[in-house]
Amino acid sequence: MIKIRSGALFERAPFLASKKTKTPLDIESIVILGDSVAYGYGTKGGIANYLKETFPSSRITNLGINGLTSSGLVQKMRTGSWHKPLEQADLVLLNIGGNDLLRGFRDDGAKGLIRQFAILKRTYRQNLLQIYSYLRQANDQVIIVQNNLYNSMKKDVQYFGFTNLLFRLWNTAIGEKGVIVSKTDAMGKNPSIWLDSIHPNDEGYKLMHELLLHTLSTTGFTILPNKK
Repeated sequence: MIKIRSGALFERAPFLASKKTKTPLDIESIVILGDSVAYGYGTKGGIANYLKETFPSSRITNLGINGLTSSGLVQKMRTGSWHKPLEQADLVLLNIGGNDLLRGFRDDGAKGLIRQFAILKRTYRQNLLQIYSYLRQANDQVIIVQNNLYNSMKKDVQYFGFTNLLFRLWNTAIGEKGVIVSKTDAMGKNPSIWLDSIHPNDEGYKLMHELLLHTLSTTGFTILPNKK
């Protein structure tokens, strides 16, 4: 589990500590949770490859599932089949929510998505609260980091402005006290990091990993890579 070398007490939300006082941690177990972006669709391991470089002796468990929605993740967690890896996790990286929007768009088109947006977002928020709760029931000391949604659409595409606004509103549903939000917006500004219109390529996952480490650093952590 989490090792604190500074001797400081590990509280429920340690990242709320002053940026001047870093909490050095060893991460022994990481769980990646969520959809195809979590899984690493179209790449050889996704963000897990870069996490292995940063934490070479950590156990990394990727539970990402292609096409998973937040409702699907809640249902999966209710089964208890993931309880053991979550119970042992020091860090959970969560990426979920894109398929909630995508299905709404596919079912009803842009106009229908706008009409249903408030309902979809409310359901997403309720699902996230359940997910956070399940994670803490499994391990009340786990560090939860959730990626927000990025806009990978090219600027010259018809719906770019619309999707930009949509993602900004959607991302306000993410997080609560004790949940760290890793802002991936910068990924959408780089046209060379996309496998397709949704999924990052290997360079994209490298950037996502860098953003994760930056987020942990700016919220009060100093990550100490495990020695091989």
